[in-house]
Amino acid sequence: MQVDVEASIWTTIGGVLVFLMIPAIGMLEAGLIRRKNLINGLMKGLLAVMIFLPIWFAVFPLYFSRIIVNGYLPTGQDVGVPEFLYAFFLGVFGAVTLALIYAGAPERLKFGGWVIFSIFFSAIQWPLVASWIWGDGFLYNLGSLTGLAPGLGLRDFAGGTVVHAYAGLAGAMAVLALGPTLRRLADRYESEVAYKEAVEAKNVDLQLAIIGTVLLFFGWFGFNGGSTLSMDVQTEYAVTNTAIAGALAGFVSMLAAYFEKRTWDAVATIGGTLGGLVAITPLAGFIDIPFSYLVGVAAGLVTYYGTKLVERWYTIDDPVGGLPAHGFNGIMGSMLVPILADPNVCGMAGLIYGGSLGWVLVQWMGMAIALGFVVATTYAMFKLLVALGFRASREEEIVGLDAVDHGVLR
Repeated sequence: MQVDVEASIWTTIGGVLVFLMIPAIGMLEAGLIRRKNLINGLMKGLLAVMIFLPIWFAVFPLYFSRIIVNGYLPTGQDVGVPEFLYAFFLGVFGAVTLALIYAGAPERLKFGGWVIFSIFFSAIQWPLVASWIWGDGFLYNLGSLTGLAPGLGLRDFAGGTVVHAYAGLAGAMAVLALGPTLRRLADRYESEVAYKEAVEAKNVDLQLAIIGTVLLFFGWFGFNGGSTLSMDVQTEYAVTNTAIAGALAGFVSMLAAYFEKRTWDAVATIGGTLGGLVAITPLAGFIDIPFSYLVGVAAGLVTYYGTKLVERWYTIDDPVGGLPAHGFNGIMGSMLVPILADPNVCGMAGLIYGGSLGWVLVQWMGMAIALGFVVATTYAMFKLLVALGFRASREEEIVGLDAVDHGVLR
């Protein structure tokens, strides 16, 4: 087998763009949390790379052997992308997922706890789920295994389930296991300290979050566009759908906030933009362009009102909005794949094009299996970390993790 030069170049470009998203997630987190945890948020972006990638390159051949032929991922007749070049492309997706989980539970787990979780995530949890779907595993073939949709199964173009719903739900499980921050306790006015923490939380660096969001949007074109592996007609749909849905969702969420508050809310705009990018991710290379407008509007509303719903739930203390932006929209986008998939774009017919109801059932069943595994194992790991003493104490929260973990005083 020989190198597919065009596909290899495009895959490399896509991987480099996705790599940029990892520090951007750290910037997003750092811009939305207390300044006493700003360095901690940025350091976790570095940690995602330092822990995940070395482990990933070691375990990739074990989990993805079914799709590798003689050291290549086949892209055509006797041509392919070299094995570890493709491993790099998938690996940065895994590192992004890990960074998103970090961001979903800020300010309360000490750095050593994140190191332990990251090793489990990198060696076992994420490679297993990714291989079930992207490695020709049982969820990818679930339609044939169950007889409900022969030749089909759980389809995820660029990570609606494998990355975003995964990270959103895992972050929520981490928060449930770790409990709320002192800032969240101020909602019940349980102490003067908690109230002061809530006031300080208003003094965030939104400029960092905005820059992080712009960089994430930029990297997302590699995330979705690069997932075609070769630059072809499907790439046109992936890139265009990504641009439309991300931009429109941010605008819709901003308008929803304006009509309620009469301010052009930066946080709502950030959340909506990310929500639109997440929702289109599993669909980007599967649907016709007009549907990206529908997805963008839906994602903007889901993110804005989903955030309000989450904020009313006392135990979900999620200042970065990981659950509504990534969890809710990742699930919504993934559920829509067997409904909206256009056979002229991807060769698979969704329900509205006369496709099989069995595929809908298989897609949703596969999502339940994958995400159920993520929820159960993540919650168990964080309960273990709490038992081992990695939950920041009340005093450590007040001081901030920059000082506790990194020796940085403010």
